[in-house]
Amino acid sequence: CPRVSAMDPKKMEYKVLGSSDLKVSEVCFGTMTFGQQNSQEEAFEMLDYAVSKGINFLDTAEMYPVPPIEKTQGASEVIIGEWLKARKNRKDIIIATKVSGRSEAKSYVTKSRGQGERKVSTLDKKSILLACDASLKRLQTDYIDLYQIHWPARYVPLFGKSLYDKGKERDKKEYASFDDQVQAMGELIKAKKIRYWGLSNESTWGVCQFLFACKKYGVPPPVTIQNSYSLLHRNFEYELAEACSPSNGNISLLPWSILAGGRLTGKYIGGKKPAKARNTLFPNFQDRYFRPELEEPLLAYEKIAKELGVSLTVLAHAFCKSKWFIGSTIIGATSLKQLKENIDAFTVTLPKLTLDEINEVHRKYPNASNLDG
Repeated sequence: CPRVSAMDPKKMEYKVLGSSDLKVSEVCFGTMTFGQQNSQEEAFEMLDYAVSKGINFLDTAEMYPVPPIEKTQGASEVIIGEWLKARKNRKDIIIATKVSGRSEAKSYVTKSRGQGERKVSTLDKKSILLACDASLKRLQTDYIDLYQIHWPARYVPLFGKSLYDKGKERDKKEYASFDDQVQAMGELIKAKKIRYWGLSNESTWGVCQFLFACKKYGVPPPVTIQNSYSLLHRNFEYELAEACSPSNGNISLLPWSILAGGRLTGKYIGGKKPAKARNTLFPNFQDRYFRPELEEPLLAYEKIAKELGVSLTVLAHAFCKSKWFIGSTIIGATSLKQLKENIDAFTVTLPKLTLDEINEVHRKYPNASNLDG
């Protein structure tokens, strides 16, 4: 029989992010599909519903929507800006957005910052300041609550990679220093263009270097880190959790891809390709989650979900809810139906027996979505 424990479905819980005074809903609505998979009309409908359920926290980026292409770059921020203007609710909503990291493939981002098209987009102080101004304009606001560095300027194994390759290190002259990035954030805080700042896709060494630089320049430290985290990818639980603990860096995790690109919905099990699903439309995007070897751990997690009387989607969300280091869990949706299920999942509290079973599967298939172990 089902062993699920449910809370009051009408009650949204709120948490303070890191060392900030940002009190956010435990659910953050990620908007990376706005402007590509979702029209402005669809986005407005979902945003209205999210707010009606108590969500006050939205996440976007200058690069969004994804998969990123020049034609749609910045559209997600534009749609949010139009919604804020139409609803006149800016003071009630906590907006998080991101400045893109170093990239040769996405050099068109520099055009949107007013820098012209360069061979490489990067994170030097001037680029961060210009990127922030461009985001403010698209969002139609005069301040951003949480401004995040989307990915590092230096080489770091990213997006499915976890093993460090010394041969890929960049010359320090090729990327912005920690000092430069911290000073840029300090200037933006002083100018009241941002309230707080955070990191994303960052390593333990990087977190520590940023904290050292903040102390050096008297800049408020980052309050969040937005890294991948899910049933299939639990790397954060190791030394990063220690560095970010309230006892140490006091940096809250905002996990992304908690459904592993949709694989943890169960809709792709058995090689299925549902119409209009993201992997069906964009098979090369986040393809690390769609390798055949992930089928076994997925089936194991699906079995746990069925025994509990919930969907695999609910299990994946409720698993994140159980973690002490998470400040707010980023959910995504391309339809109102998906959004409702994802929000409702946070009314579920997983019993210890279920968490023990999840850990057993993890021990058998550790970090299954990693490409390199």
